[in-house]
Amino acid sequence: MDLSIMDFVLKHLPGYWDPVPSYTTSNKLFIISQSRNPDECQYIETMFYGANISRILRVQNPFTYARYMFRREMIQSTYEDTVFHGVHKDDLNIALKFNCDYRRYTKKRDGIYENSQHPMFYKSFSDLLNNTIHPIADINVLVLKIMTDTPKTQCDYYVQYIVEF
Repeated sequence: MDLSIMDFVLKHLPGYWDPVPSYTTSNKLFIISQSRNPDECQYIETMFYGANISRILRVQNPFTYARYMFRREMIQSTYEDTVFHGVHKDDLNIALKFNCDYRRYTKKRDGIYENSQHPMFYKSFSDLLNNTIHPIADINVLVLKIMTDTPKTQCDYYVQYIVEF
């Protein structure tokens, strides 16, 4: 039986993702709640040091996830970390559609979103807060998996969650 790449990817998605019959858009968003996803919710909340989170969304994008996994296999990376990227609420859909391509953001400020080649990723929520000029009510924090400290391509990371305040 000859499987397409997409069929293969869909059979090897993370186990905690919700089943989706068909991806008609590049990503699906799922609300993470204490009642429905207590472990996942607690995992995310602990990264935000008691901040007043209004909503957590899981981003399920098999396309960026597959690129990440293929790249990881290609460079044989065993490193993986969680990083944070802040985007203005007006730029959220752009960030999701174009995997944090800060050049497309409409609310960018030099030095806040980018380091000249890639979006700015922070090791902690507090690091992100210390480096943003936007009020917390105006930003969404993207929680990403990354396979290197120095990303070379957009395949080196993918968005896992959106945290809204």
